[in-house]
Amino acid sequence: MSVSDAARYLSLSPRTIHRMVGELPAIRVEGRWRFRVRDLDNWILKHRSGVELLPEAVSHVGEDARLYPYMDVRNIFPDARETTAADLIRAALAASRLTLDGGSEEETKGRIVEAILEREKLCSTALHPDAAFPHPRDPEKCALAAHQIIVVRARGPVDFGEVHGYRPRLAVILLARTAAVQLVWEARLSHLLHREGLAKRIIEARSETEIYSVFRQAGETAPSDPSLPSSGPTTLRQGRRL
Repeated sequence: MSVSDAARYLSLSPRTIHRMVGELPAIRVEGRWRFRVRDLDNWILKHRSGVELLPEAVSHVGEDARLYPYMDVRNIFPDARETTAADLIRAALAASRLTLDGGSEEETKGRIVEAILEREKLCSTALHPDAAFPHPRDPEKCALAAHQIIVVRARGPVDFGEVHGYRPRLAVILLARTAAVQLVWEARLSHLLHREGLAKRIIEARSETEIYSVFRQAGETAPSDPSLPSSGPTTLRQGRRL
């Protein structure tokens, strides 16, 4: 991210971003400051005011974060043919069964897709060689009636336009209703991917049911916070393709 990108992302002025370099992790590239989205997200979590009122309670930070309760096996696609991020995201949203908050399903999904692609334009969400975490830039405006996660495994590498050349096969699409929950999910996924071999296990799984089981077995526990409704697996549909 450039200084202007970071300013828009944090809703601050470019002058403020320049002043905060040092407090905000940054690197110098050809005389210009550059920022990683992951570093800015971590900074937000670290500096959130203790008296700030979140849109909803979030008590499952760190090791208490759970992912699988917000997955539905009908929203796990193990055999995607798409080779670009935009095509993969559009196909996944079109095929998924989401709980939406009113309006036309087609139009609402279309807005969610555009919100995700808008976020991708800021900086690729392929933050791991094997996985990307696509998510809306402004989740509160996406008319989601519940927190939901879509998992896609492509047949081959997918072009996310990542500057280091990462072309992951996995996309975990994070459809949280709030930015706070979204950030917690990103932190949890990063932990699992780097420490527990999650990507390899998902790539080797033989069905959407097995992919769901990988997340369930990866140190996960059932949610204890009643403010975060869960939605476990329902009807199984084998061998689906996007």
